[in-house]
Amino acid sequence: MGRLRDELWRRNLAAIGLRVVFKSDKKTEIIKASRLGKVQMFETNWVADFPDGDNFFQLLYGGNIGRANYARFNLPAYNQLYERVRSMPDAPARTRLFDDMSQLIHAYNPWVLLTQPISADLRQSWLKNYKRHPVEFSNWRYLDISPGR
Repeated sequence: MGRLRDELWRRNLAAIGLRVVFKSDKKTEIIKASRLGKVQMFETNWVADFPDGDNFFQLLYGGNIGRANYARFNLPAYNQLYERVRSMPDAPARTRLFDDMSQLIHAYNPWVLLTQPISADLRQSWLKNYKRHPVEFSNWRYLDISPGR
């Protein structure tokens, strides 16, 4: 999949006059290089650890360059909003600031989003305690079955 993706990028960038050479490496090595500012472009993913907007907005905070901010995005207006949000309780005012931060992300576009998987769940009536959690993927630990069914 990686070689096919690289070739697609290479052809599309060549079509607009850009030459690119892809270097393949282990993901851990690419992340190390990105933290040092030695990577111009790479593909990665993120899954929320906790169900809060901060989980994603932290990824573009200038203070996180060299850590979670692999894009090395550093926009003072964004940073100021993020610093305000971090000290606020979950409330409509905080959500409005997240909306403002989203607008800055859209305007400056430090990422190219590729996919967002969609899934659906089916469950049998004998399965107990099932409810999809927004970020926890190992909820099977809490499931049980009803032996009589």
